[in-house]
Amino acid sequence: MNNNEYPREITRIAAIEALVKILRNRKYSNFVLREMTKKYVLKPADRALLSELVFGVLKNLSKLDYLLLRLLDSGKFPSYYGSMALRVGAFQIMSTSIPQYAAVDTTVEAMRTLDAHPKELALINAVLRKFTRRWNKIELPTDNLKRLTIQYSHPEWIVKRWISRYGVKMCEKILTANNENPPKSYRINTLKISPTLFREYCKGKKYEIVNSVFPEYFNLESDVSASDFEFLREGFVSVQDAAFAIPVYVINPKADERILEIGAAPGGKTTHIIEMLKGETNNFFAIDINPRRMSDIRGNILRLGHPFPNMIACDGTYAPFKLGFFDKIIIDAPCSSLGIIRRHPEIRWFKTQKMLITLAILQKKLIKSAFTLLKQGGQIYFTTCTTEPEENQGAWDVFVKLGLKIKPLDEYLPEQFIEANGLIARTWPHRDNMDGSFTIVGVKE
Repeated sequence: MNNNEYPREITRIAAIEALVKILRNRKYSNFVLREMTKKYVLKPADRALLSELVFGVLKNLSKLDYLLLRLLDSGKFPSYYGSMALRVGAFQIMSTSIPQYAAVDTTVEAMRTLDAHPKELALINAVLRKFTRRWNKIELPTDNLKRLTIQYSHPEWIVKRWISRYGVKMCEKILTANNENPPKSYRINTLKISPTLFREYCKGKKYEIVNSVFPEYFNLESDVSASDFEFLREGFVSVQDAAFAIPVYVINPKADERILEIGAAPGGKTTHIIEMLKGETNNFFAIDINPRRMSDIRGNILRLGHPFPNMIACDGTYAPFKLGFFDKIIIDAPCSSLGIIRRHPEIRWFKTQKMLITLAILQKKLIKSAFTLLKQGGQIYFTTCTTEPEENQGAWDVFVKLGLKIKPLDEYLPEQFIEANGLIARTWPHRDNMDGSFTIVGVKE
């Protein structure tokens, strides 16, 4: 079957399959969407619709379930595939410009193609038709915790924490930002082209871009996907949110310094450091515990045409280096990633409160290991893409216990990112239109 022969419900089939893989098999959306695109040889318009359906369901899961379960006589979903089909159909009705009859018909036909039982097909058809008439008449709870949990589709444990920490209004701003489409953010490869010349090229190509506070970064406003952006394919840019310029700017790497990056994959900060080193990588070491993810770094470096740093797949808590070997160590810490929910909406459904404690313990081990590898007078740079105090302020506490002096960051960064009298750099989606991040620096005196 070639692409022109595909039935009109093919994108719904792909969306249903993708959501099963993401929510049941705990696979990340970017990998699954690539897999579905390849499997069904989807055209650009179909790829865009697939992303809209999958991300739409992930961002509205609690709300969709709340509404649908009130329209199911049994009060529970049918099969797992049936539940995904209902969510895909309901999202189209609730939040897209797709005609309601088309949303219902293509969803039912998708399940027919997936060999659903006739009784299940009849149920899905009936519930979705009922949904078209009644979904906007169903009232949400008035209790703030329940309302925000359902309206913005975040797990209750996250909403409860954020209401307690920030209050209802600020919590709602964060939840709203998490459900917005993130900017298409890129970093210019300064080993290939200057930011000024690159922007001239973009102007000549009629690409609309918005500059970041960091000169190498920009947001692409034109309606073109990463896979169709020729400057990405040709190695002139990398996909990266400007929030993650912060730790690299603070490191301010020099070629004669021995620098270690722990948790380097997939290589965004690694390649930025290489660019700031002007390609002089003899003293730069990048490690990650996952050998497969080290290949991601290699792929990014090859695409960009960079020289390789010293790359080792190893456990950062037992890194194979001499004590006191490094001038600077950046810990790109494993974390709950709650600061990048808007880019990866499935993260909210993957994480648990217990994980915060487990991750905080691992982060402390990494900091203590890095401390032994650091020269006297050397610096540890700790950064995360999370919002939670167990992980972020927890690192501060370890720095203090080890005797590291917390270093001010305001000389390196715009004032808008600075907190705690200059000692913390933080970004927020709702405030900065960047991913959520946290960075501190400790000096071994």
